[in-house]
Amino acid sequence: MQQPTLRNVRIRSTRDALAVFYGVARNMLPLITRRLDAEERLCITAGTVFVWEENANSEATGLGMERWTDGMGWGPSRVRDEFLFYHQKECDVGEEQINPVTPWAQMMRKRSSRLAGTYSSPSRTATESQRLIKQTYSVLVSLPKDRPAGTIRKWHLTAYFNQETLNELDTIDDLRILDVPVPDGWFRSARATKARRENRISVASEGMINSGHATPLVAQTRNRGQFPAPEVSSPRHPAFLQAPLTPIGRLVPLEYLENATQKTRRDPTDEQLLRRFA
Repeated sequence: MQQPTLRNVRIRSTRDALAVFYGVARNMLPLITRRLDAEERLCITAGTVFVWEENANSEATGLGMERWTDGMGWGPSRVRDEFLFYHQKECDVGEEQINPVTPWAQMMRKRSSRLAGTYSSPSRTATESQRLIKQTYSVLVSLPKDRPAGTIRKWHLTAYFNQETLNELDTIDDLRILDVPVPDGWFRSARATKARRENRISVASEGMINSGHATPLVAQTRNRGQFPAPEVSSPRHPAFLQAPLTPIGRLVPLEYLENATQKTRRDPTDEQLLRRFA
């Protein structure tokens, strides 16, 4: 039977989470290597903490798991300080046969059914304060023994607590075995890594879109004396509107044309001969 990584402990920050990960890496704390069975799910109460390793090939090897299952229903996730938080909700009755619920979920279900007929605001507030909250945090792990092969593991921390007993739980500072500095380079946030990767993809996509506006109107190629075919433009085509009016891009000054006309007048004798044949 797999035991929780920690009991009666609350995770206050990512520093606490890294201390727990480091305790698992040093084999001071147990690592969950497979999905919890029905009996192991009975251990889930406020203050239990699990560290488990994600393994995409779990079905082929029979070891590890791809996602965490605890038999309870949860609301949508909320992000705070790189943690994801899920608030417990009521499961459908049909789900109980598929995923055996924990004693905590059974207790909350019975309490809710008793309060259904006599609804009151104070009772509802007390019930909400007793509902479990699931807290998760994920890291990419680079253990010294894995570095020669370039192996990167992915570990997840899943902790449970509620508002009613939160202040009664121990902290990492109370556990002497975890009072050890975490070395650099062992763990990095999987969420931060994913955000940076998505940001790089977004920037690259924007660069490709913006570069499309700077494409030349006519492709210039030099293939052994072959000249490129002229591009056909119409008045509605953007190239027609942007093409220069003259090879140099501007009109000849009017003063130059007038002076040139005066300098190129014919000789008077030639003018008389041309008039005779006119």
